[in-house]
Amino acid sequence: MSSSITSTPALQRNVLLAPHTTLRIGGPAAYFAEPESEEELSKLLSWAQREGIPFFIFGNGSNVIFEDAGYEGLVISMRRFRNDLIRMDLYQLQVTVSAGVSLARLVRFCQESGLAGTEFLAQIPGTVGGALVMNAGFSRHGGQRNEIGDLVHEVRALQKDGMPVTLGREDLKFSYRHSGLEKYLLLEATLKLWRRSKDQIQNEMKANHDFRKMRQDITEPNAGSIFKNPLGLSPAAGALIEKAGMKGKRVGGIQVSEQHANYFINLGNATSADLIQLIQEVQKAVFHATGITLEPEIHIAQKN
Repeated sequence: MSSSITSTPALQRNVLLAPHTTLRIGGPAAYFAEPESEEELSKLLSWAQREGIPFFIFGNGSNVIFEDAGYEGLVISMRRFRNDLIRMDLYQLQVTVSAGVSLARLVRFCQESGLAGTEFLAQIPGTVGGALVMNAGFSRHGGQRNEIGDLVHEVRALQKDGMPVTLGREDLKFSYRHSGLEKYLLLEATLKLWRRSKDQIQNEMKANHDFRKMRQDITEPNAGSIFKNPLGLSPAAGALIEKAGMKGKRVGGIQVSEQHANYFINLGNATSADLIQLIQEVQKAVFHATGITLEPEIHIAQKN
């Protein structure tokens, strides 16, 4: 390993990944870093490219699972990447926000500024970058979809070779839980919003919070929705799983939530093998009961 990278405080060796995911699953990363600046990030990428080491980038770990064997390469967490950088343009009614900013922080900033549009993101435990990659969304109203992609005006990113790129609205192809941005290393995004009173924004945030607290199991380690909702007129994934009799189903330390069947909870000692087996068993049961194949929303980290 080159001396230039060993002297970089951002790089660590043999770091357990479970604590860095919301489901608390995953073995050690051979190399792990939490860069705080674009310079640190570029240095890490250059080193990985030069040494031929695979790398994987994630945000707050709310939608990714690492295998029990860990990751034989460089894992980069963007959780600390310029995580306080939010710039507001009240004239254009837009904010430019770093990929490392938490969604909760972004929503609070917008609420305090009287800018609406991000309220549905408040209870999603991720970063802006992770939310953009998966086009994260939430709605408490049936048949309605609110997604971060609806707000995006521009994205600034690095290509995997470290070259910078700016993607305008016309370059972005958002769809349900998909963005096409996984091939980039996101740096920041500009979101178009609209004016609304602080009280109205706060009321909307509270309504979303109360809905989630009532309907979703958010007290135990989880990764949010495990499966995408089927498109069209089909019932939601949670309803299909419940219809298949899989609510409460347990494999090892992982269990289908008794409160919301599309949430799996870690009972304290779950492994990635437990999770993968439970995903497969649920898929089989739902297909047998309904003829519908559920597609996972959660991602298993793979070498690039």
